[in-house]
Amino acid sequence: MISKIRLLLEYNTYPIWLYDEDGEIIDNDNPPEWDDDQQLTDAFMALSDYYDTFFIDNKHEFRFVGSTDIADDTKLKSLVDHALAMLYAKNNGKYLIQNDIRINLDSEAEQQE
Repeated sequence: MISKIRLLLEYNTYPIWLYDEDGEIIDNDNPPEWDDDQQLTDAFMALSDYYDTFFIDNKHEFRFVGSTDIADDTKLKSLVDHALAMLYAKNNGKYLIQNDIRINLDSEAEQQE
């Protein structure tokens, strides 16, 4: 049984992480009862896809570069707010939601904290 949903942005990974009562990771996906919720999936995929643009990933280099201007930060915050609002509305108190999404993407050092 799922007891906690953790929201965390990781490169090239769906940002919803499911944990059991013992704190062990079950999966990183929507909870089973929301598997077919395309709107929720689309909201979190849009967030994940946009976050991935803050990385250089080619055959020569992989690194976090962060946002280039305030418009990037504003768009990311908007995507996060939209996805979170959908999740909280669906959750209705069923799961503990731990939001570990950090919006300040100014440096690689901050992201690794």
